[in-house]
This record gives sequence, C-alpha cells and structure tokens, in this order.
Amino acid sequence: MKLQVYTLRYLLIALLGVIALWASLFYMVILEEVYDNIDDGLKNSKLLIIRKAQESPELLTNHESEINQFTIKPVPMGRYIARNNKDDDDDDDDNQNVIYNDHKYMEYDDDYEPVRVLKTVFMASDGNPYELTITASMVEEDELMEDLMTALIALYIMLVVSIVIINYFILKKVWRSFYSLLDKLRHFKLGTGTAFTAPPSPIDEFKVLGKELEALLKRNEATYASQKQFIENASHELQTPLAISINRLELFAENNTLTEEQMDSVGKITDTLSRLVKLNKSLLMLSKIENKQFPDETAVDFNELTAQVLSDFDDFAAFKSVSLQVIQNEPFVFTMNKGLAVTLLSNLIKNAILHNRPGGTVTMGLSEKQLTIRNSGSDKPLDSDFIFNRFARHSTNENSTGLGLAIVKSISSNYNLYISYAFDGEHVFHINFP
Repeated sequence: MKLQVYTLRYLLIALLGVIALWASLFYMVILEEVYDNIDDGLKNSKLLIIRKAQESPELLTNHESEINQFTIKPVPMGRYIARNNKDDDDDDDDNQNVIYNDHKYMEYDDDYEPVRVLKTVFMASDGNPYELTITASMVEEDELMEDLMTALIALYIMLVVSIVIINYFILKKVWRSFYSLLDKLRHFKLGTGTAFTAPPSPIDEFKVLGKELEALLKRNEATYASQKQFIENASHELQTPLAISINRLELFAENNTLTEEQMDSVGKITDTLSRLVKLNKSLLMLSKIENKQFPDETAVDFNELTAQVLSDFDDFAAFKSVSLQVIQNEPFVFTMNKGLAVTLLSNLIKNAILHNRPGGTVTMGLSEKQLTIRNSGSDKPLDSDFIFNRFARHSTNENSTGLGLAIVKSISSNYNLYISYAFDGEHVFHINFP
C-alpha cells in the first residue's frame, strides 16, 4: 500500500468518527434548543391563561377549547393538596409543570402528528383547583429537525469528501519529492560509475534523507569496486597457479620412472586440484552474481537456449545412461543476462543428470511463465529448506561441488524468479518467472 493511501486511510477513519461525533452533539443541542423554545411558549401560555381565568371566571366553565389548544378541568381537592405537599420544598413554579411529548389527531392531515404537552394544576378565584392542559403542535418543529438532519448528513458527507480530496492533493504534492527520490533510487545500479544525486526537495526531512542516501551509496560504490577488484584478482591469482600445478603433475606422471603407487598418488592429487579449480570457479561465479556484475541484459529465447544446452549435455547423458526430453508448450522469452541464463539451465540439467540413476530420465518443460525440470533420481525426497544452501550435498559424488543449486538460487533471486522443489515420485524443480 502506498504511503499516501495509507495516510489517507487513517485520516478518513479519524474524520468519520470525529465529524460524526460532533454532528451528533450539534443535533442534540439544536433539538434541546427547539424543545426549550416550545416549552417557554407553553409556560408563557400557561401564565396568560391562568391570569385570564382569574379575571374571567366564565372561562373555567368552558372546560375544553380545541381551537385554542388548551383545556381546563376541575380536579379533586385531595389531589391538589397532595400535589402541593409534594412540591412544598421547592418554590420554583417550573417544578409544578409536567411537560412531555404526545401525538394528536389532526383533521387536516388525517393523521396523528407529534405535539408537546404541558400539564399543571392551579387554584382559581372561586377557591377550587383546576387542571390546565396546553398543547403545542410540533409539526413545523419536527419538519425543521428532519430538514436539519438531512442538512447535517449532506454536510457530513461533503465535509469528509472535501477534506479527503484536499488532503489527497496536498499529500501528493508533499510526497512528490519522496517518490522522485524513490524512483531515482530504483533505477540506480552499482558499478555503472555514475554517482547518485538526490533530486531537490523543499522539505527539510527529504533533503536530509537525500543527502544520507548519497553518502550511503557513495560508500557502497567504493565497497563494490573493492569487492569487484578482489574477485578479479582472486580469479587470476588462484586459477593460474592451480592450472600450472595440474600441468606439472601431468608432466610428472608421464615420467616412466614412477612406480604404480606413485602414479596413483599423482592421479589423486590431480583430481583434488581439478575439483579445487571447479570449486574456485563456482565460488567466483557466485560472488559475481551476488555483486550484480552481469549488467548486460537482452531478450533470451529459452526455447532455443534450452535446445542448445541440452545438446551440450548429450554425451554426458549418454555416459550416465540418462535420456533427455524437452516439452515446449509456448514460446518463452525473458529479459536477463544471457550468460546467466546459460548458467541457470546448465546447472539444473547437470544436477539432474549427475544425481540420476542409470536408465533414468530428465524432462524439461517450458511454458510462458514457468520452467520445470524433472528427474528420476533417488526414491527419497530432498530437504527443500537445505538443497539451495551452499555446499549442500545429498550424495557422496566427488564430482559435485555442492554449489550448483546455490548458483541457481542466486541467479533466481537476482531476477526476482521464484524457485521451488517438490517430490511426486520424481524430483521436480519449478522456476516461476515474473
């Protein structure tokens, strides 16, 4: 996941929660304010109606007034006294009011609509208690709250979307220099002789990062050059004396004065030196691959290359009594160093022939994205976690250096190939190409 998207994801989650919380609180405050305004109107109407009832006793006989949205009904004296005793300790007139929400039938709408109701008891001028019920319609207020809720939801969505879009472009601009640095770093290769230069950035942190990368890659370039020189020197300084030693032993063996026992000793020494030459070449090859000293790349036709490599191993396969087969399902072309491609195939085929049984088979399978090699070797599966390690051996064959599959693994890693091993009665190696 990109850093920009990762940042926006957490920002979006935070915005959804925070804005939803504040929108809910705002809605509750507005709702409370609406109820408070309605209640103030009901209390004011109560004062006016009680004052009018004290001045005009005939209003007490008109127990119900649907038009004026209030009713006056007499209540038993005992109920009035009990209520007054309950509220004796509180002088606040509001505590004698009972306010609640209800529904009332509206003929115009032919439906029950929400209303706010205030109930209170007062003592009239005739000395009798009366219950006053005042009703206020909440239809307009209810519609107001619905409109407010709709507006809040629309504002919520627009605000979140706007903040996310604005932050997206701001973050895109802020991180632009970082992605430029990353892109330049991705295309930088050691050993080309080109120094790494960080792109300019207006952000101090990215400037520091660029300078540190420049210094780090400069040190790596120096280390790489030193390792490359060492490998080249080792290749020359080791191979030459080994070749001279083998030649001298061969000349010494041609001396007819040597006994059979001495000839046998010379032969063993020669074999040991020959294995040392192979080991040296393999280790140098492995080091060069890991140091990425094969920069030249070209489109390699693996169908054609496989046929060439297999033909080179015909004599060796015939000597081991192993038959070679190739199955080409689709054309297969991949861009890599051709020398490494040859080494990859050679090591796989040689390994399959070397560790096979007489009369066995080696089958190469090629498809668009996969290379498969099967061999009918031993009846026991190999340890898939061990076989690609250096000097890993599963036989006592003295011709094996134990580095063939390690080189295959190193080449695969160099080109982001995935190599795996399986056993289904035969030993199967799969290489998946990206």
